[in-house]
Amino acid sequence: MRKAQFVLGTIVLARLVGMEPARADYPWCIQDSEFGYPGDCAYQTREQCLASLSGRKGYCGENPSALFRRPQQQPAPRGQMFRRTGRA
Repeated sequence: MRKAQFVLGTIVLARLVGMEPARADYPWCIQDSEFGYPGDCAYQTREQCLASLSGRKGYCGENPSALFRRPQQQPAPRGQMFRRTGRA
């Protein structure tokens, strides 16, 4: 029984170590040599990026993948329904 628990624990640990961390893909990134390219893209607004950057080296830039992302299409506006009055 202990051997099975050890094997199962080893498999789980190996999976956790091999997993890559989740990568945020927001429009603003801290860009410098510490984070590589395109940088730490974990910020929804430029203000959030600047606040996080305060006291550190680097700069806030737009996420290149967000710049060229296809914009979501807005639903077409519906036409107004007019009541017919029976006139010709």
